[in-house]
Amino acid sequence: MANRNHIPTADEEAKRRKLGRGLAAAATGTIVEYYDFTVYAYLAVVVAPLFFPGSDPTAALLASLAIFASGYLMRPLGGIFFGRVGDRSGRKKVLLLSVMLMGASSLMMALLPTYETAGIIAPVLLVLARLAQGFSAGGELGGALTYAYEIAGPTRKGLAASFVFLGTTGGFALAAICVGSVSSLVSESQMATWGWRIPFLLGVPLLALCLWTRSKIDDSAEHEKSMQDGSVESFPLLTLLKTQSSSVLRGIGISIPSSTCMYMVFTYVGIHLARENDFGGTEVAWIAAGVIACITILMPVYGLVVDRLGALRAYACGIVVCIVLIFPVLHLTATGSRWVAIGSFLLFGLAMALVPVAAAAFLPSLFDLRMRVTGVALGNNLSTVLTGGTAAYVSTWLIRETGSAVSPGFFVVASCVVGLVALLSIRKAGAAIGSSSSMVMQSAPAEPVEP
Repeated sequence: MANRNHIPTADEEAKRRKLGRGLAAAATGTIVEYYDFTVYAYLAVVVAPLFFPGSDPTAALLASLAIFASGYLMRPLGGIFFGRVGDRSGRKKVLLLSVMLMGASSLMMALLPTYETAGIIAPVLLVLARLAQGFSAGGELGGALTYAYEIAGPTRKGLAASFVFLGTTGGFALAAICVGSVSSLVSESQMATWGWRIPFLLGVPLLALCLWTRSKIDDSAEHEKSMQDGSVESFPLLTLLKTQSSSVLRGIGISIPSSTCMYMVFTYVGIHLARENDFGGTEVAWIAAGVIACITILMPVYGLVVDRLGALRAYACGIVVCIVLIFPVLHLTATGSRWVAIGSFLLFGLAMALVPVAAAAFLPSLFDLRMRVTGVALGNNLSTVLTGGTAAYVSTWLIRETGSAVSPGFFVVASCVVGLVALLSIRKAGAAIGSSSSMVMQSAPAEPVEP
């Protein structure tokens, strides 16, 4: 029995403070990254006619959403680049470099000329800025998740992962709050003229705070030890694909439901409310901000649940709940009264949040320490390219083609089925390895893999 009167030693206090600083740095960095990266999504309706003028508003919106998705095309390349930096030179360097690039590209976004003033150059520059943002984001989450996983204790992987996603969802919420605030304070014409630039500019002070926070942390002890032992891979991607290709496929499969469900909530359901249920743009921004803020506040609770249930069991439960809820939620957000629609949005957001936290609690354990940042980044980024960045576009296209407001549900269900298949593969692989040495066991101590 633990001694409740135990007084922490100076060494224990130092370790606790170091852990707190590390998780705070991971969270604040992802806040900045995902604030900058997501502001565009909330401004898509405003930006569309400025950069893609035309008589068909749906076509302009689809073009704007396609540019949003284009940022995701660079994420795998960013993951490979920053993964090599993280596996060779340290996790801290990735956390600093990725956020600096994101800040610079977001500042470029704020200063872009529109089609009216620059012609075709305007959407070209917009694409370049989004590609730079995508390259940066490709390294951020892989580095942050790996760092949090390595500094956390063996029974607190879920809690550590939840702090990273607290930063991710916090960035989404902050982006929605800023866009909602600006659109509330200026007229529609002012918003279309210059107001849309303000949320991008507000990312600059956030960047300064993040750089200061991350400059104060140490690298993970695991990586420092590997550096001292000389066990560093010169080309982690090649080694990873040669020796752990099955783990890469499992990592992609596990991450697909996380990407799909998160981006449905963060980038599409607001559009669904506006187009299918006649919600106003400012109203949608504030609703999205409120829903995502609730998810953000509860993130540590999800982490504790994952650590209590075990990552694998929590992941499976989250996916099943998402499958059950998605069609009723899409129907009610499209046809229900205002409070029913908002409540349905909130319900699905709270349900799906368990999935990414649970996945992140065991995803790093699938990869060898020498290639871990590269492996986590590759699995996460490829899944995001396939289903996350395209969620809003595919959902809008499905409704246009089918005429059914619930048709995006098939996209969500298909993604969740892929996740369940990957989970079964991981459990089977863990059983084949043996429960005493399974990598899955290291990430989900509360849920042994049965041989």
